Order: sequence, then structure tokens, then C-alpha cells
Amino acid sequence: MTQVKESLATTPLYSSPLMLSRLSIMMFLQYFVQGAYLPVVSVYVGRSLGFTPIQVGVFSSALAVGPILAPFIFGQLVDRLFATERVMGFCHLAAGALMLILAYQKDVWVVISLGTIYSVLYVPTMMLTNSLAFQHLKNSDMEFPWIRACGTLGYIVPAYLIEFWWLYNLHDAALDNARSIVFIFSGIAGIVMGVYCFSLPHTPPDPGKSSTYAPGVVMAMVRQRDFLVLIIVSFLIAIAHQFVVVWNSPFLRSILDAGDWGAYEQSISSLGQICELGVLAVLGLLIKRLGFKGTLMLGAMAYLVRCLLFAVVFQLGLSPGQMLVLAGVGQTLHGFCFGCFLAVGFIYVDRIAPRDVRGSMQTLYGTFILSLGFFFGGLISGQIGEIFTTTVKDTVERDWPSIWLSCAAICAVCVILLAVFFPNRRMEQPEDRA
Repeated sequence: MTQVKESLATTPLYSSPLMLSRLSIMMFLQYFVQGAYLPVVSVYVGRSLGFTPIQVGVFSSALAVGPILAPFIFGQLVDRLFATERVMGFCHLAAGALMLILAYQKDVWVVISLGTIYSVLYVPTMMLTNSLAFQHLKNSDMEFPWIRACGTLGYIVPAYLIEFWWLYNLHDAALDNARSIVFIFSGIAGIVMGVYCFSLPHTPPDPGKSSTYAPGVVMAMVRQRDFLVLIIVSFLIAIAHQFVVVWNSPFLRSILDAGDWGAYEQSISSLGQICELGVLAVLGLLIKRLGFKGTLMLGAMAYLVRCLLFAVVFQLGLSPGQMLVLAGVGQTLHGFCFGCFLAVGFIYVDRIAPRDVRGSMQTLYGTFILSLGFFFGGLISGQIGEIFTTTVKDTVERDWPSIWLSCAAICAVCVILLAVFFPNRRMEQPEDRA
């Protein structure tokens, strides 16, 4: 007993500064790649390439369709066959090159096809960075939110590089034509990330249960009530999340056009990521105080309130400046949406995952969020956008209140499901984090 106590006493409670730095750079580059294009991609394909609302939704879905294979291919690769950092390196190098090609494409279906292939390569790396970080952190509840905050910072930075440098003071057609730079920024960052991946801590497959097919073990865990409810709600939240991805930048563009302002969609959207930094900084404390259910509920409520705020922006007879302020308040709620729901979901999955199938657990859960949910979210948001879009004398007009109230209805269902069905219990830190 004395030896056990001495062993526990000498076990580090926190990761080394060097490890935290390496993982922080990983997260920064991972989300710089996405932050360069995602906040404005729907404005680019809609205004610069002439996509219809349905085509915008299909393209958004294309960015998620590939990772449906993630839990059965990438999860198996990292849990059984190859080191995580090597799989990530290959994916980022190939995806970065593909993004550079995508920057020069104009045809609708070529862009959609390349977007689909890109998603196969990039989106699984989002789950793999989580998995790699969890395996090398000593105290994931407290340290992972800080590591993930560096990813948020990486997501924010491209907005200011692009809009306050490359797109500064551009308007109308000149602005639309210049927006393809977002893909070039993303492609270059992806190649840098791919090279950096090979310097990350070695994360080989776990040899402990090599005879078991990892996704099979994971699918068996779906029978657990908490995991099943989390998957269902996360799927619906992902639909709502994709709704915002598709329509947030066109929504902001409508406000900016009313005030005759230039390209500021990305920087205004970044208010959400700035708030996210603050939420992630205290996320470990929130989980301890509210528990997993309370924190997830807070995140789902933030999704609902954000949509309701957006719905009234064009209803109150406000000036363009006042509309922008109200929309900006809604943007800040993204910090609670992401931090309190999406990030906490990954932490919860890591907590309940058997040690040797963490990669498959993260990719399966990520698939329901980042693939199936985003896929259907793109299609649904595109169809709803088509219903509430009219063209009058070559001018496109959208019924923004109806679009955002449609999304709010989905968020309300998520809040109810969590409140009624998700178990209200606290879990102790797992004893074996090796």
C-alpha cells in the first residue's frame, strides 16, 4: 500500500511545458487551415461563382460527406495499424495541395467534387488531433481546453490577415473576385501543418487488443444511454451548426451591404472565436461546477438564443449600425456553442472510451457531428434558404427571420432532449490514463 501511495504521489498532475507547446502549435495550425476559408466560403461560392442557395447547401454538404468513412478507416488506421501523427501528416499534405487547386476552379460541379475529396482528407484530422492530444495530456479536463484554445486562435488569425490586408478597401465585383485567396491561405497552411505533423509526439497503435476490430467495440458502446443521447443531440446540433456555417456570412453580408461596408464578414465572425477563447479558458471549471449535463445544456441554449437574436435583426427597424451590433452579440454566443457543447462532447467521449479505442471513439463521435450532421445540415439549410429566397429585378432578397427561426426550432429540440434524457451524474477522473 505504501508503494502505491508513493507511486501516486510522484505521478505528474500536469503535462510538461514542452508537450503543451507542441500540442498547442498543432492545434493552431489545424484550425488556421479551416479558419482561412470556412467563415466566408458560402459568400464566395454564392457571389463569386454564382451558386444558387441549393448549390451552396450541396457544397457545404460536400465538405462533410467524405468523413462518413472516418470511423471505419481512419479510426482503424490509428488504433491498429499506423501512428496517428503519420496519418495526419499524409492527410494534411494531400489536402493542402488540393486546396491550392480548388482556388482556381470555377465550375460548380468541379468545385463540389474537389470539396468532397478535400473533406475526406481534412475533416478526420480534426478528430485525430483531439485523439493525439488526449493520449499525451496528463490532465485532459484542465489542459485540453487550453490546448484547444490555441486552435481557436488559429481559426481567428486568418480573418485579419485576409480582410485587413488582401481584401482591404475592396467592394462589389472586385471584392468577389479576390475572395479566392482564402483557399490559397488554407492550402499553404495545410502543407505547413502536414510537415509539422511528422515532428509531433509518436503515437503508435495500442497493441493491447490487436485482435479486436476497434469500430466494433465502439458501436457496442452505443447501447449506453448517455452515449446514445449524446450522439442523437450532437447530430441535431451539427445540423444547426451547419445552418450557421451556410448562412452566417451571407447574413452578415446583407447587413454590410445595407451600410455600404467592405469585407468584414470574417472579422465579425471572429467575435465568436474570441469569446470561445474565454469559454475554453474556464471550461474545466465549468465542467466541475455544472457537471457534463449542465455544461452541455448551456451550449445547446446558446445555439438557440443565437438563432433567435439573428431572427429579429431585420425585424426591429434598426439602422445598419444597430443591426450589426445585435448580430455581433449573436456572434459572441458561438463561444458558448462550441466550448460548452462541441468541446465538452469530445471530453466526455474521451472519458468513457476504452483506452485502446479512443481514436475510433473520437472519429465515430466526430462523424455524427462533422459528417452526417453537417451533411444533412448543408442540404436542409440549402433547401430552406431556397424557400425563403426571392429574386426581384435581379436583386436577391432573403427572408432572414424565417431562415433563422427554422434553425431555432432544431436547437429547441436539442435543449429538450438533453434536459429530459441525458443522465445527470458526475464521473471521476479515470485511474488509467497511460
